[in-house]
Amino acid sequence: MSTILILRPTEQAAELKQLLSQRAAQLNEPARVQSASMLKISGYDDPCHSLAEILDRKWDAAMMVSVNAAHYFAQQARDWAPDAAMPRCRWYAVGPVSARAISDVVQRPVSCPWREHNSDALLALPELQQVEGQQWLLIRGHNGRELFADTLRARGAEVTYLEVYQRQPQPPAAATLAEWRDQIDTIMVSSAEQLGAFLAAIPNETKAWLADCTWIVASSRLQQLLPVALSKRVAVADSAASFAMVDAWQRALQLTKEV
Repeated sequence: MSTILILRPTEQAAELKQLLSQRAAQLNEPARVQSASMLKISGYDDPCHSLAEILDRKWDAAMMVSVNAAHYFAQQARDWAPDAAMPRCRWYAVGPVSARAISDVVQRPVSCPWREHNSDALLALPELQQVEGQQWLLIRGHNGRELFADTLRARGAEVTYLEVYQRQPQPPAAATLAEWRDQIDTIMVSSAEQLGAFLAAIPNETKAWLADCTWIVASSRLQQLLPVALSKRVAVADSAASFAMVDAWQRALQLTKEV
């Protein structure tokens, strides 16, 4: 029986766990599925900006970097500016999962890349090529990546950050690590931050186990972040969406049988 570890917060992993269990049953491939987050996510009060001021400004476009950004932005809006309207601008996301979460918050359409779901693909959208003079709002975690904002600025846009959450490493207990080493043979990950925190938490002497695992990752970028020693069996999903991750797992399963 295969044992699958999903590196996602519990609430974000629930749908994927359910779909995996259903697909495994359909394929008559018994599997145990568990999830764990290597990061503790909590709200962050950006000292540089007033949320009411941000909501009152006129924006040409805005982007939230993740489901967490959408969640904590919505929470702050409810707590600190309950009567303020969401910005009526063009909204963007890196993929369909975060696009759905953002749309639920702002009650507006959200655009994202069609095939690849990452910052590079988003920046390649035709409407993001000519942004000179535009006012952009970027909602992210504390000390997030700079690629998206730096590229927009290079194209002439003015970008304002609003940081609404923060991440803290949450390494597993030694007993949990020992259990994973004995049981886990497949690891699913859709976040570079989760992957980095997971690899940092694993003692070097036990990393040989990871080399024997099958990895299901949500993008080519995540595949590139895997150390070479862990890249023997990697399946790249079309996106971080649960159904896409399950499809990638099924492809990996089929390849294993063919070897």
